Amino acid sequence: MLGDILNRVGMDGIGQVVLEQNNTFNVGKEQPIQMPPYLGRERTVEIYNFLIENNYIDAQTQADDFLYLMGVTATAPLKLKPVNWLTTVQQLRTMLELAFDEPIKRGSLKKAEIERRAPFCFMNKGKKMKDLAKPTTEYSAEIDKLTHFFRPK
Repeated sequence: MLGDILNRVGMDGIGQVVLEQNNTFNVGKEQPIQMPPYLGRERTVEIYNFLIENNYIDAQTQADDFLYLMGVTATAPLKLKPVNWLTTVQQLRTMLELAFDEPIKRGSLKKAEIERRAPFCFMNKGKKMKDLAKPTTEYSAEIDKLTHFFRPK
């Protein structure tokens, strides 16, 4: 049976044909940069909901885009859009450092890697970011909310 299928579609393009029929992505197309794959799906969905509810990210942000950009899923959505961060870039930095706190503490992830990838995954107030903010101390209600949300339970 497999021989019949391969004769009909050809051996070279079988993966691409199946994936294109499922409308997921094209083989050979380079996947966009995403955050390192350390987060679990359930926790990332909680983060997504928290960020939407508290107006840290644009309410139009698709969950599939967010999951891919945070490193949870391996396949980029067809119409992937960077996450539009609505508050300060320092708050974005804080959120990312808190989200990836465990691998940072273990030493398996460097903050420099987060800094390098963040401008590819996030926009700030609808504009492309050049760099992630340098670490500084910001005192605000938004930082307090983030810190409280990510506090171990």
